[in-house]
Amino acid sequence: MFKRILQGIVILLVVAVIGVVFALEPIAKFVIESEGSKQVGARVDVDSVDISFYPTHVALNGLTVANPQEPMRNLLQSEKVSADVDAKALLKMQVIADQVVLSGLQMYTERSTPGTLDGSMPPPKEESASGMPSISLPDPNALLAEEKANIQAEVTEIQTGFTDIESRWKTKSEKVPDQTQFDQYKKRWDELKNKNVIERLAGAKELRDDIKAELRQFDNLKEDLKADSAAVKSLSQRAANLPADQSKRMMSKYGLDQGTEGMLRFLLGDEVNATVQRGLTLYKETMGKMASTEEPAPSTEPAAELPVNILIRKILIDGYQVIGGEKLAYSGEINDVTDKQDYWNKPITMALRGGMEQKSQLVIDGIFDQRNDTLKSVFNMGLKQLALSGVSLSQSPELPLQLEKGIADIAANFSIDGDNLKGSVAGLVNQAKLLVAKTASDNKTANLLAAALEDVSKLVMDLSVNGTVNDPAIKLKSNLDLILGDVLGAELKSQLADAQTKLKSKLSEDYGPQMTQLQDKQNMLSQYQDLLGDREAALQALMKEMM
Repeated sequence: MFKRILQGIVILLVVAVIGVVFALEPIAKFVIESEGSKQVGARVDVDSVDISFYPTHVALNGLTVANPQEPMRNLLQSEKVSADVDAKALLKMQVIADQVVLSGLQMYTERSTPGTLDGSMPPPKEESASGMPSISLPDPNALLAEEKANIQAEVTEIQTGFTDIESRWKTKSEKVPDQTQFDQYKKRWDELKNKNVIERLAGAKELRDDIKAELRQFDNLKEDLKADSAAVKSLSQRAANLPADQSKRMMSKYGLDQGTEGMLRFLLGDEVNATVQRGLTLYKETMGKMASTEEPAPSTEPAAELPVNILIRKILIDGYQVIGGEKLAYSGEINDVTDKQDYWNKPITMALRGGMEQKSQLVIDGIFDQRNDTLKSVFNMGLKQLALSGVSLSQSPELPLQLEKGIADIAANFSIDGDNLKGSVAGLVNQAKLLVAKTASDNKTANLLAAALEDVSKLVMDLSVNGTVNDPAIKLKSNLDLILGDVLGAELKSQLADAQTKLKSKLSEDYGPQMTQLQDKQNMLSQYQDLLGDREAALQALMKEMM
């Protein structure tokens, strides 16, 4: 997203430069906002634009970029974005700068008005109709609708596997010696029987060599058949297990496979997913789009032109995030930013440091290496002695769980190799005080949980993320799981079992006939096995006769 935003604003800065020449700054601001919004797919607002020449300096004051995925949040906002840029390159839609400054940067801030292009409010999230006050289990129909593309991709892959094998053996069978070829060998042998001894011996040797060559072909075909038979068996098994495997995959993706080992995940609800997805969205829309940059069209300009669209030696950043009612300030830099890393033969590196007045320390380091065909990224974050207060953990109105206070240490490590994702977040909150806010007096579950959490003074959480960037599998475990499981476990297990049964049933209903047809193909190679066996036996018999 950041790159797309940058590319869009580059176009707008060109308009701004031209606008200033003609004293049309209001027009330049209007174009930046309107065209920038089209580039991002959400509102882009700028308080003012400042441009000076000799050298060319461009500044966007009060830049706000709405998040197209969450219209009531900003993807980012910055008090000021400024840089001395190469004016000639800028007019050619290139950003060439030694240094860019992002001041007062904040990420994922809330908006008072929707950031949609038409200004409309986003539709409200559907509420789950779960019978349990603390847990929202997704409806199987909703899960299937959301996962339809992934399920269909699995079905298509199985179908394609069968089709490829069938097509391959149809071609191979046409090259296998047929009855006509065998008759020719038999005729040659019958003719040799009437020859003198010397001619018969010489002719028989030549005939045996020809037949041996054919038999060697059969040896290779049998090896191929063995391998493809195993592949057919595997595909048939995948077809037979599709409802069970896909329901298990979806339960895992949404954290519904953990039972009482993942109780805190249920209380946190969608917020865990949302937090991870925000980070992955930002990654995909910045570094991901950098990696997928299309090769530029052949240029008619002189060879001295730089073969890049973005070339920034250093981006200086300062900003803050509000966490637990406190400002966590940070500053740092991103180095060697370009859409063609082989230009410098360096990876993009990031380093941020920060803290609060209470001296909590933030350390963030990242390396984004796209010099080879695959983008490889490593991101590490450490946050020590972070004072938290009044942090809402569960958004359930019937069972609101809150961390009233605590001192947190958090360590996060993520690595991405192409599309493969692996990451973990370890959190420890000492001096913790957990509260279940006031609920209806007849809410037995809430009262039991409030009593169970009363003596908890330490909160330990371990989050793991695996899978792919587009389809992450998220699990969250904590030291509260056993406590919460004792209160909610029996009913939870019952609901989870019911949800998985419904999911498997729905998958069988929607994909069962198609999978049955695919399973029926498990014997599709038997005809070729019989064919090879018959033809080979005939040639072996002829060879034996010639002995």
